[in-house]
Amino acid sequence: MVGFFILAANYLWEMFQLWIQTIFIVPFQNTDMLWLLVPVWASWFFAEFFQEKTGTSFGNAITNSVVVLWGSIDCTRQTLKLMASHTIAGTWNILGRFLIIGLVFAYGIMILVWSWKTKKLIKYLGRIREVTYVFAIFTPMFYNAVPFSWNLILAAILFFPLFYFAIELIDRYTPNPKAIIEDMNDYGNLNKANKNPPQPQNIRRQPVQYPEQFRRLPPPAPPRPPQAAYHQRPNPYNQYNQLNQQRPANPYNRYNRR
Repeated sequence: MVGFFILAANYLWEMFQLWIQTIFIVPFQNTDMLWLLVPVWASWFFAEFFQEKTGTSFGNAITNSVVVLWGSIDCTRQTLKLMASHTIAGTWNILGRFLIIGLVFAYGIMILVWSWKTKKLIKYLGRIREVTYVFAIFTPMFYNAVPFSWNLILAAILFFPLFYFAIELIDRYTPNPKAIIEDMNDYGNLNKANKNPPQPQNIRRQPVQYPEQFRRLPPPAPPRPPQAAYHQRPNPYNQYNQLNQQRPANPYNRYNRR
């Protein structure tokens, strides 16, 4: 039992040495791959500490997907170049390389599509940190500086959390640059403005504007007064109702007899 643990510890130590050597030592022994790795590491540094220190955005994730797609195309070009020169041989060797290229290309397409659809999970899978790790660990293999092996793939999967959380600790305990602070303030003010929009004040009711033909109409005439009583307005042309003359009484009306 103790021997098994010793063998497992030795195996993990060998994979850790392979992992460290592939990321930090081999790129400086083969300068051809630096044409791809130097822009990747430079974009990682500035994006990690000046843009994605507190998390990535959908726009940054789309930019990272372009880096992944272009890097996978370059790895395909380099693999075909090695095949043409008969530098690499073997069915499993070639198939394994193209399998990794296909997975990297599919990873870039996934970042692009999910960012376009604003998937929340892409804020964790589409950061420049993951993109840099993929090319830092696999570019030496595609440039044939490190032979293709399943131990390298297993080491890349096994020690990825170490790479991820080491950078996370650096982000957490290093001070934020001034650019990050200004962006955070602008983003906070924008959120406050969206949540509490300013309310309009002192709004005066505007008069109703009628068409020109209606504004030229004369004002309505005042109501006519009620017509006067009959006895107050005698008709001068009525022979029975002359001025200062009364109508003769009805002799057949018992209430109006003289």
